[in-house]
Amino acid sequence: MSKWINKDLFSKFQDQKKEEKEAPKSSARRSDLVWPTPDKGTDTDPKVYKVRFLTDPAGLFYKQYYYHMYKSGEKWVFVICPKTDGFDEYCPFCSITNKLYMGTSADKRLANNYKRKKKFVGNIFIVNDPRDSEREEDKKCNGLVKLYEFPQKVEMKLKEEITDPDGLGMQIFDPGKDGFDFVLKVLATKRDESGNSWPDYAQSNFSRRAAPIADSEAAITAIMKMCIDISEYIESMKRDNTEIVKLIKAEMLFEMVKDEWKQEIDKKALTSAVDVKEDDIDDTAFATATPESAETIIAPAKEESPFKDDNDELDDAALIAELENM
Repeated sequence: MSKWINKDLFSKFQDQKKEEKEAPKSSARRSDLVWPTPDKGTDTDPKVYKVRFLTDPAGLFYKQYYYHMYKSGEKWVFVICPKTDGFDEYCPFCSITNKLYMGTSADKRLANNYKRKKKFVGNIFIVNDPRDSEREEDKKCNGLVKLYEFPQKVEMKLKEEITDPDGLGMQIFDPGKDGFDFVLKVLATKRDESGNSWPDYAQSNFSRRAAPIADSEAAITAIMKMCIDISEYIESMKRDNTEIVKLIKAEMLFEMVKDEWKQEIDKKALTSAVDVKEDDIDDTAFATATPESAETIIAPAKEESPFKDDNDELDDAALIAELENM
């Protein structure tokens, strides 16, 4: 045995590489996977898109996830909420929101920055995106499969067809001759007192005629092979505890949740059947994560949010009702 190599360290490194081999992370950029958020038209003239919803390689139709997104200084921060995996999961951002809502008027306004929001994600085949006429060739979307991150207002349209006895049911996901396209008509709401206008999906609906997404079985099979694993995509967006500590310290809110968060991590370590990383249960991760070190995991801000939520967030009454059940 070599005296130059630490056997225990090599064994841990070997296990790490085995895990990477068994579950490789996707290196694709989000912009390559996700369909750009559909632009809205006017309050009388919608922007019209046509897509076909498809299942992912594991047969999943679409999935719901929760997230927190806020502006930190001049940068945007996006964090998948742990409650995506179940409402019994602890989320420091949800806890911060809860505590702030119990405070002063200023605290309540601050809580609004961090509150939980909801999205759905599924695969779509893009039949017609009118924006393609203005795109460069390598940016065009028509004829491709992309992930569509859609708001609850769109999900309601799908749910109606899935649950209604007289609805289209599984045909809304069928790529063949029995499948139906989704015609996404995006109006703009009238501007509110603050001058904001939001997407309005009320006129969106499924086509009246069934049609295949391609002319042959072989072409449809090739398209289906382009579909993206939804669960893997959501997993790829998650951050570990050390990263999240950095982000919360950058907001100077860490002391608000430090003790209860540590208790939750310790509790999970004791009850979980799987091994928990040492950094997850040791104070070192909490102590070494500084606000300055958060800089590398926050995306530069543009004029508007890089991840549009279509104003589809919980209103205060709904949020408070959910917070009571956390």
